[in-house]
Amino acid sequence: MPVRALLAALGLLLLIFFVRPVPVAQPVEELRLAMDTVVKVQLYVDEETAAPLMEAAFAEIDRIDSLMSSYSDRSEVSFINRTAASDGANCSSDMVQVLARSLHFAQLSEGAFDIALGALTHLWDVGEAVAPPTPAQIDSALTLSGCTLVRLSGNQLRFKRAGVQLDLGAVAKGFAVDRAVALLQTGAKAGLVEAGGDILYWGEKPDGRPWRFAVHHPRDRDMVIAVEDVDLPAIATSGDYERFFEHGGERFHHLLDAATGYPARRAASATVWTKNAMEADIIATAVFVLGPSRGIDWVESLPQTEALVFYEEEGQLLHRATAGVADKLEFLHKSELVF
Repeated sequence: MPVRALLAALGLLLLIFFVRPVPVAQPVEELRLAMDTVVKVQLYVDEETAAPLMEAAFAEIDRIDSLMSSYSDRSEVSFINRTAASDGANCSSDMVQVLARSLHFAQLSEGAFDIALGALTHLWDVGEAVAPPTPAQIDSALTLSGCTLVRLSGNQLRFKRAGVQLDLGAVAKGFAVDRAVALLQTGAKAGLVEAGGDILYWGEKPDGRPWRFAVHHPRDRDMVIAVEDVDLPAIATSGDYERFFEHGGERFHHLLDAATGYPARRAASATVWTKNAMEADIIATAVFVLGPSRGIDWVESLPQTEALVFYEEEGQLLHRATAGVADKLEFLHKSELVF
């Protein structure tokens, strides 16, 4: 894993805090590196019960990574990228589930979320790049990008053009979190899994207090935004501060706009609350690309979904939120958080 990507993952883990005002029962917690990020599992059980559950959860996350990682030539997504244009690729049930839901949201968001941007993401290579690609290179990659070039029929995926590439970076971690939680729920009545900012929690904490989280301020590392429980268990944040490089005084981040081939510029961060981590991951990416106006209006049309978007306008950082979270935000200095 690239050193820069690892540092970004470690930093992202610090961006969303699990707020526990006065804990009565401490969860068993474990951190491991997986899916090119830091994964945290917290379980409200005794350590003896937690041990096999932890192993099963991390094994499942590793299994999903072996299917969906773009870093491994042996992953299923790499096999798809090599074969789907010529012969078509038969996909596993897990892959079909991720692809079907991703293509659904690609259509629903009018292309703001797109898993077929591999040609562009490989070109930009934000984890290692020191300068942006040329306009000609971007234009060339755009001809090989977009879900309109992808067709899923049953379990078979076909690309309409050679050179199209999938990149599941905006959905795989959320799916892995969902699968890990499904296993953990068989043995733990309450807990939390977080992978690089994608969070899913379940159950009631033993002290009876509500689940509360704080989102890192996208421009001030010393500030956070505490959010009261909105009764939606999955949270994901997409931000331009997660992975980026600077060139010529400009920041180039990893969240690309499929319409232009360049990093999306309408938002600084987008946080989404919904019913599962995969959809939170997907929707947060789409809202970031859409920006505060279109993004929030779109989320307001979705069931069981809330969002908070930060954006810059005339040198000021502003925010907009859906009705379900707008009155539940509290801007705090980190020192004011009680863990």
